[in-house]
Amino acid sequence: MSWLKNFENESISFWEGSGNGKRQALYIMVNATKGLFISCDVPMAQFIVSYNASLPASQRFILHMLDSTHMFVQPHVAEMIRSRISEFRDQNTYEKPA
Repeated sequence: MSWLKNFENESISFWEGSGNGKRQALYIMVNATKGLFISCDVPMAQFIVSYNASLPASQRFILHMLDSTHMFVQPHVAEMIRSRISEFRDQNTYEKPA
């Protein structure tokens, strides 16, 4: 099998030879999604996943969970996630009484 790249249509062509000498062409189109890569510890990732699950389906922002500490999310939610994490930390911070 030989691999030929065809960049005219931003596709990759895979040429396969069959037993009778004919070649078959298969085309795979590239599908790219713009997003934000998040790397964090497991508890913070679970917090973000939980927050995402609490939203209506039309507002969910996680595009793909890569593993337990990495995720790919929609790019417009960066500030929303930061503010939600800040609120969570403020609620869970102990201040010694005076």
